Amino acid sequence: GKTITYCGAVGNGQLTKLCNQILVSINLLAVSEALLFARKNDLDPMTMIQAVQGGAAGSWQLANLGPRIVNRDFNPGFMIDLMQKDLRLVLQAADLTPSCLPAASLVHQLMSAAQAAGQGSEGTQGVAKVLERLSNLQG
Repeated sequence: GKTITYCGAVGNGQLTKLCNQILVSINLLAVSEALLFARKNDLDPMTMIQAVQGGAAGSWQLANLGPRIVNRDFNPGFMIDLMQKDLRLVLQAADLTPSCLPAASLVHQLMSAAQAAGQGSEGTQGVAKVLERLSNLQG
């Protein structure tokens, strides 16, 4: 972003970035699931995005990465490998507090499956392909 926000004590900025990555990765999983559900139910995915983007479900991930998933554009803005590094840091920090982060853990597992399939250098939207494989849906 372009705004600098003071987050307090040393280390709080890094923890805030990890909070951002939790939000981004889980929201991306929600976008991927909604697109999968739309396709499996013969909805036009772009029409679905257009219909819900202006409401409570709207997000940067839906507006920007949703169409890229639909168009099969998995070029990276942010790579799966880098998100995995951040999610590992999230889960390590969660173990120290302890904090229950089941959705972040699930995204981490799905991103691991993407890496195992050779998708580590793809954009994070590549996680949609993992769900598609698990749902027997061809790209």
